[in-house]
Amino acid sequence: MVALLWAFWAWQPWEFDFIERKPEQPLPRIDPDSKKLFGKGTRVLVITAHPDDSEFYIGGTLHLLGKSAEIHQIICTDGDKGYYWFFADAKENRRVRRIEANAAKDAWHGRSLEFLGYPDGRLRVRDELVDRIAERIRALRPEYVLAFDGEFPPRLSHQDHRRAGDAALLAAKTAGVPLWLMMFSTNAANYYVDITDVWPDKEELLKIHASQFHGERLERVTNMVASSAEKDGEAANVTHAEGFRCIKL
Repeated sequence: MVALLWAFWAWQPWEFDFIERKPEQPLPRIDPDSKKLFGKGTRVLVITAHPDDSEFYIGGTLHLLGKSAEIHQIICTDGDKGYYWFFADAKENRRVRRIEANAAKDAWHGRSLEFLGYPDGRLRVRDELVDRIAERIRALRPEYVLAFDGEFPPRLSHQDHRRAGDAALLAAKTAGVPLWLMMFSTNAANYYVDITDVWPDKEELLKIHASQFHGERLERVTNMVASSAEKDGEAANVTHAEGFRCIKL
């Protein structure tokens, strides 16, 4: 039984921290030059693990940025496992989720989208991954990079999210391009984007990923995302918000 439990834990893609990762003290609030962030022509690079991550975690921010910024995206995996069922059709998942991700990118007016094609649920921080991201940063020279927070993630989170965040941080540090790194899905937010006015638009973005979110599952996911946005909104003294840990590199 112990061996079976260990095998299941090794197979499934989630990680749990018995001791929650948080800074020793709350980080002081910071403004990552928000006037420039939402200014016309600002170059933004979004780095996620799976095809629906950007809409789930920062769909409101992307909708706002899409009105003026030049947004590019890297997705490290194709989401070929989806909900990680034993008998998932990886090829079909890959095909459908690429279509959905491109449709979502078009909905928030993204400029480009690149899939790195690593296996869903098995993302690792290797030199190749870091180098590919760093190369893209050097080519695009973004002024802002939005990525998962691998240092202070939620206590229970997908390992691909953490590894994508770790790789993005390493790549941003080594790329030699001055930028703001804005890390989401974080326990250490020091900046919040007010998404109250575009909350209905974020709900619509979630619906684009119909292979993952439909019927009762869509309702549950929407409620989950709403709860997180309301929690961040409370911290920012607004109705709905998305929190980021921002550092200048």
